Parts: sequence; C-alpha cells; structure tokens
Amino acid sequence: QLTWEEFEVATTQRAYSAELQLAKAISTAEGKEDLKALWDTLDKDGDGKISGKEWGSSVYKNQDIMKKYFGGSTLSEIGQAFNKIDTNGDDLLTWDELTLQAGSYLAANNLTAAMLTEEGKAEIKALFDSLDKDGDGKVSGKEWGSKVYQNQDIMSKYFGGSTLQEIGQAFNRIDSNGDDQLTWEEFEVATTQRAYSAELQLAKAISTAEGKEDLKALWDTLDKDGDGKISGKEWGSSVYKNQDIMKKYFGGS
Repeated sequence: QLTWEEFEVATTQRAYSAELQLAKAISTAEGKEDLKALWDTLDKDGDGKISGKEWGSSVYKNQDIMKKYFGGSTLSEIGQAFNKIDTNGDDLLTWDELTLQAGSYLAANNLTAAMLTEEGKAEIKALFDSLDKDGDGKVSGKEWGSKVYQNQDIMSKYFGGSTLQEIGQAFNRIDSNGDDQLTWEEFEVATTQRAYSAELQLAKAISTAEGKEDLKALWDTLDKDGDGKISGKEWGSSVYKNQDIMKKYFGGS
C-alpha cells in the first residue's frame, strides 16, 4: 500500500539527494567549512586521512549529517557509502578524494542543466568542436588531454576536476565504450539520458506546483477505489493504459 504522503516524502528526498547536497555544499565557502568540520571529526587520529574503520565507528554518532551528505537510510548503508568515495580502493579517504567526488557531482549537474537549454548546448558543442582538433567529428583521448590547459575553466565546470590531471581523467568517465574516441552523438546521448532519467524527472516534478499537480492527477488515476492508497494490484492494472507517463516518472522500458 502506497499513500500520497509516503510518495511525496520519498520523491522530495530524492530531489534533495545526498549527491546533490554534497555537490552544493562543496561549491560554497560555508558548505565546504561544514564538510571540513565533519571531516575533522571523522579523522580521529588526525593524520589527514579517514580509514574505513574510522568512518564505520563514527556512523552512529554522526548519522544525520552523514546521511545528508553521503546517502543511506540505515547505519549499514551510511557505512557502505565510504566505498563509493574511496575511488582507488585503498581503504583510506583523503580530503582531496572527497572534494573531487563532490566536484564531479557538481559538474554532472552543470552539464545536465546546460544540455537542457539551446544556449548551453551551443556552448558545449563549441567546446567539443574546439577539442576536435583534426575535425573528424571525434575527440580522442590525446586531443582531450592536449586541450585541458587551454580550456581548464570550462572543462572543469562541465566535466569536473580541479587539477589538469583530474580534468584529463574525466574523459574516461564519458567514453562509456572505452574506445578512446568520443563522438558528439555519444556525448549528447549520455548527458541527455541523464537529464531525462526517471529519477530526475520525478525530482523536478515534485519540486514545482505544476509538476506536483500532474503527479497528483496521475496518483488519483492509479488510486482506482479512491481510498487514498495505491495497492500493488491497482498499480499493475494501470501500467498498460498509463505506460508513457509512468515510464517517464518511474522508469522502465
């Protein structure tokens, strides 16, 4: 049984997901200060690194703020978030690793927002064309790397990374098929899919009065007996008739 209140709370929480909160925090002096204070609390021995053991032993005491920035709804899930950030798998987390991860979330959001507007898309396409030095319609890893210094500000904004090396490495995140070639179509599809993902569409809808109204109308359609709850049976029996809008907000192909 799913009530409207349960649904609304869940989607609102999604709209303010941990990744987004972390990205927002790292982009302001105040947020960065809060994160650094949390960091120093977790770094119990003061060696400038947080071990998996230090992280795990701090979860219970700091669960609310850790949940806010790192995700998870249970102590176990908050504990497991460590592995998401520890990208090199050495069971040690540095401040640089944390800020890099947060920066990549921020860049992904900037990129998604840009690709949703004609002006932003034109700016990204102009950048792509400048990276494509030989004009063959593809950006190779070598072309990307050779342009990082010249375009570091805009590349950092959209692809993440605060050093030349980190911006250079961002290529591998976008080159999903690993062929060391990035086409505009590959790039556009990857970012547009993210921009129109069901989770993002749902989060956006619930954050506006108009979107909330559309979702509530869908909700009322699914709630066939009008008891204020949607059962699994009601949901399942409505899929065929409402497949396009349900796919948009809840995923599935």
